[in-house]
Amino acid sequence: MRSSVFSRALAAAAVTALGAAGTTGVAHASVVSAGTTVRATTVKAAATGAKPYDFNGDGYADLALGDPYGKVGSLTSAGFVTIVYGSTSGANTAKKQVISQNTSGVPGAAEKTDHFGYSLASLDYDRDGYADLLVGTPDEDTTAGTNAGSETILWGSKSGLTGTGSQTMAEPSNAGANHRFGFSVTTGDFDGDGLTDWVDTSPGDAYFWTFTTSSQNLRAAAAARTFRPAAKGRPVRGSQKGIHAAAATTLDALVPVGGDVNGDGRLDLIVGWRNSKAEAKYQYGFDVWTDISAVSQDPAKEVLTKLDGLAAGDFNGDGYADVAAGAADDSGRAHSHLVVFPGGADVAMDASYLVNQETAGVPGATALGDKFGTSLSAGDVNKDGKADLAVGVPGRTVSGAARAGEAIVLYGGTDGLTGTGSQAVSQSTSGVPGSAETDDAFGTGVSLLDITGDGYADLIAGASGENSLDGCVSVLKGGTSGVTGTGSATFGAGTVGVSGKGAQLGRVIGRIG
Repeated sequence: MRSSVFSRALAAAAVTALGAAGTTGVAHASVVSAGTTVRATTVKAAATGAKPYDFNGDGYADLALGDPYGKVGSLTSAGFVTIVYGSTSGANTAKKQVISQNTSGVPGAAEKTDHFGYSLASLDYDRDGYADLLVGTPDEDTTAGTNAGSETILWGSKSGLTGTGSQTMAEPSNAGANHRFGFSVTTGDFDGDGLTDWVDTSPGDAYFWTFTTSSQNLRAAAAARTFRPAAKGRPVRGSQKGIHAAAATTLDALVPVGGDVNGDGRLDLIVGWRNSKAEAKYQYGFDVWTDISAVSQDPAKEVLTKLDGLAAGDFNGDGYADVAAGAADDSGRAHSHLVVFPGGADVAMDASYLVNQETAGVPGATALGDKFGTSLSAGDVNKDGKADLAVGVPGRTVSGAARAGEAIVLYGGTDGLTGTGSQAVSQSTSGVPGSAETDDAFGTGVSLLDITGDGYADLIAGASGENSLDGCVSVLKGGTSGVTGTGSATFGAGTVGVSGKGAQLGRVIGRIG
């Protein structure tokens, strides 16, 4: 159990946002966070199974919220996961559940500062028609040492997620104290065999793990579940002056996302990293692997860039996934921004461009402490076939309220992400319940996820600071004209039964790519 509390958003995140096909949430300037991926080309479809996050198999994606700083009983930051089920009208708060390591059937026991729920990802691992949930607990103490970390799988069922039969995995090998296995996780078919795999990270030893699913994981309805994926681990192979520096054997953050960067029809793996021990130039960046089959393989591309949030999507519709890197840490200057690196067959990623609140058409203007790019998530809001990007700006002053926060949606087009048609959303937006208040940090977590099943990605935005760190989540429907506050819903910790626990609801939001 890590004794200190980590910042994962303003004042207090995924990836991710760094992440792909279903990863975690938000981060403060000191932690990379995971976002999501919208595939560029037609990637080989996975074998029959439920869509990610459809835990009860009803055809609607459900909301998975990680609450790693929430109290379980008197245990501060033991952490839990909150589930709100989707429906044709959106998030159905009448159908909800809270799961912790004290829930019946879940292995282990809740402990102070374990941070259960620090990362989330979803896949139908056993192909029974119900999506399952991977939950990272990076500060779990194991036989390998303090804060060695673990990953838990919660099984889906007709009635939703259940602790019954759930299983926990430690780092497959090289496990050790402070490795923090389970820091970030993402899912996708990275080896092109039609079955969903996942990638997990251990920043404490600068390692990431690819877990490939095989036919042995498929099961008849009455067969026992197994959680024995084939695992391959490898050290992150960044710059020799960066990740491989003597001082860089331990990283601050290590987060994977997936996207078809080279357009070959198979997901590529993008791993973002942050290392405060390296010299300044080499403290941040991401690597792209186009083939995960060889453990010793070097990445196809390394990009050195400031990194707080990471996501991938085909923003210009050319058939190649582009990578968006958020630089939310303005280091005392008003210049937080994101940089987009276009994909291509050669994975050169040289013709990058910058987007911030000074970009024509983007609402607002840059200001010190805005934290533009803290969290990112890609999805197709208007169903035009091009990826759009949600950007968390949790430090934004809104209606005179400092750090009330907002989320900005940037729309994809033939020229990529521009300010054209972009929208700013906050708790002061017409139709959105509630009001912008000081330190709400709206935009701490963002996700573009279709929870109504109409084919348009909806915007889910978290305000982790709401009501003294209870937090709240707002859901705005997507459509041909973008997201709208009309008919939107907001629910807080009280609605889902976790008020007064410091849940910081909306800090980590499950995402799909």
